[in-house]
Amino acid sequence: MTSTEYQQLVDYLGRQFAAIDGRFVAIDERFDAMDQRFVAIDERFDAMDQRFVAIDRRFDAIDGRFATLDERFVAIDGRFAGLERRMDSLEERVSDGFRDILGHFDEIYRRLERFEQEYYAVTQALRRIEALLVDEVGRREMLERSLETIKRDVASLQARIEGIEARLRR
Repeated sequence: MTSTEYQQLVDYLGRQFAAIDGRFVAIDERFDAMDQRFVAIDERFDAMDQRFVAIDRRFDAIDGRFATLDERFVAIDGRFAGLERRMDSLEERVSDGFRDILGHFDEIYRRLERFEQEYYAVTQALRRIEALLVDEVGRREMLERSLETIKRDVASLQARIEGIEARLRR
């Protein structure tokens, strides 16, 4: 390798190392930016931690309130137990009365059902009578037409008989 080639190689490698150094500088700058972002995120997390501490204090206060409410509900539960006993007694008396009323309703429904059955029976009988009347009207019309035909036939026969009698008399 000649000295010019060696010098060219050194220049070339120098440029390559300078480019690599430039890249490392850019990477360092990016890491610095990332560090700054992480610092900002840490600050945000610290603020969030403070908020959570405040929220924990609020929840502790709410827990205290719920404990007080729980004591009140226990007292109210005792009152409801007494009311429930009274309501059970009232419910028993009311249900006895309703049983009597339901018995009366059953009797009324039985009678209404019988009336309904009779109504349907009468309605069906009327339909049958109407059908018979319609059928009877149709038969009557047919009989009237047949009677008219018979009258014409008798009149025609009478005319022929009179014609035959007139020929016989001559």
